[in-house]
Amino acid sequence: MIRRSRALRALVVLLPAFALAAAVPAPAPAPKLAVVISVDGLGWARLEGYRPWFVAGLKRLLDEGHVERAARYQHLNTETGPGHASLGTGAPPRVTGIVANSWFEAGDDGSLHTVYCTDQRDPAAPAGSARVIPGPGNLRVPTLGDRLVEAKKGARVVSLSAKDRGAIFLAGRERAHSVYWYDKETGRFVSSTAYDPPSAVRLAVRRFNETKAGTMLPGRFGLVWKKWAGPLPPAGAKLLPTPVPASIVQRYQYPVHGLGFDHDLSRFGVMPTGDTPGYFGGIYRSPLVDELTADLALALLNDPALELGHGDVPDLLCLSFSGHDPVSHDYGNESEEELDTLRRLDVQLGRLLDALEAGYPKGTFLVALSADHGFPVMPEVARTIDKTASGGRIDVGKETLDNFKERLNRMLDETLCLDVGAKPVFGMDGWDLFYDRAALPAKSVAGACGAAGRSVTAADVDRVLPGLVKLVWGAEVEDVLLTSQAAAWRETPALSFVKNDFDAQRSGDVILVPRWGVQTSYNPGRGSMHGTHYEYDIHVPLIFWGAGVKAGASEAPSTPYDLAPTVGQWLGVTLPQAIGKALFLPR
Repeated sequence: MIRRSRALRALVVLLPAFALAAAVPAPAPAPKLAVVISVDGLGWARLEGYRPWFVAGLKRLLDEGHVERAARYQHLNTETGPGHASLGTGAPPRVTGIVANSWFEAGDDGSLHTVYCTDQRDPAAPAGSARVIPGPGNLRVPTLGDRLVEAKKGARVVSLSAKDRGAIFLAGRERAHSVYWYDKETGRFVSSTAYDPPSAVRLAVRRFNETKAGTMLPGRFGLVWKKWAGPLPPAGAKLLPTPVPASIVQRYQYPVHGLGFDHDLSRFGVMPTGDTPGYFGGIYRSPLVDELTADLALALLNDPALELGHGDVPDLLCLSFSGHDPVSHDYGNESEEELDTLRRLDVQLGRLLDALEAGYPKGTFLVALSADHGFPVMPEVARTIDKTASGGRIDVGKETLDNFKERLNRMLDETLCLDVGAKPVFGMDGWDLFYDRAALPAKSVAGACGAAGRSVTAADVDRVLPGLVKLVWGAEVEDVLLTSQAAAWRETPALSFVKNDFDAQRSGDVILVPRWGVQTSYNPGRGSMHGTHYEYDIHVPLIFWGAGVKAGASEAPSTPYDLAPTVGQWLGVTLPQAIGKALFLPR
């Protein structure tokens, strides 16, 4: 009896200790792999509206992930280059320097030339060579991947996309990153001498190209893009929006692969730029390029020599799925082709999530998904559906004689008494106009302005250009901002978007602010274009999944600039140049 009492007292003494131990949560698993996914051109409204169609990856991310429902970009020129740079760094273009997909810069002789956002000098070229390759040289700040390999010795970054700018700006500036993109000429994944990836990655990509890409593609994918015959939404599901019927949308589509399913990939049509890349280019402008990107990602994740995400420090895998963007450009974001692309991507993302769960311990991997921009409905389609819809196009096609630049230059010649054929405006990219500084000042000819020989300067162009634009394009352009007067720009709802995209060295001499529903167009009356500061272009998904993330949604305002800081906090790295914030710490 005494012994039993002593044992009971001992048990009573120990119970609080056991209870205390049980109350202490187990430590969170150490991060092993972060996966950052960008779906090129995917707006939030399209993803949410088509939710009943999804059966795999997109469904799981929406059902099981933490969904930021109010994530919006805060810059103008919402394009692929700027968006991916923002996702990679947590900062807007005014910080990253990637203000558009391309811009114009002056050479040594003062003449302007086009600079594509990933143009950089080849580090392997002989001294004095001006050879240009795709690379991160124009990116002004480090990315999440750059900060990871700096903070965690031995960490690796792998980045894949169909577009060089998608892969490069998600990855960053460190040469040891493994960065690959799809080559429309060969059907293979390639890189450049801007990067020097580990030999295990080089070997794995070479093996993939030889067995799964290039000349293997016709045998794998065939010559026809057929509508995917996957499961339909459940009976009674609310389907809003639904694709616009082909009878309405087809007359405004750019028939790259012909109109209507089945699309013949072997008869790739001529692009507005005049390019005819052939079958491999046809794969690029179809959802099949996303399947190819997913195939390579899974090959690398399963490669025993690489062991991505299985080392002592975490790794980063960046995937930019590009197929949705060219399909939306060509056939419209409101088309059957766009929905088919998303349904197919849903399956590919499902394969990826399944592989992560099968290959990594629970809690050791985190997925973050967003997009670089959204898409509008084609203005002609919008007007067909709703006669009160506003919007329109500004023709920037190089092949048209009456495009915006040519017409504006003719008006400037007449107004400033310049020689017919003088071109004070050199070019336009995004919503930025660039003056030909090498041609200014110019000499006037005799006419309404007076005698010949008067000096016409950039200040003169500044004086008359806003009025000309508003006179002719006032229905399409809301405001005309001169960068020479940036200090005096008046406050408007659009101004913060303009400032977040402004870089004194790379932005144009004039920034146009478009009206709602207005887009630039390379082919008058056909296809779709993004790039504005309106809801359809800036409101995109932001979803986190894995690593103990609880399913749920937030309606609080957020931004895609928050993606990199949130993933960085989980990885244990900081991004000093980011303006985004860590939304939460996955456990």
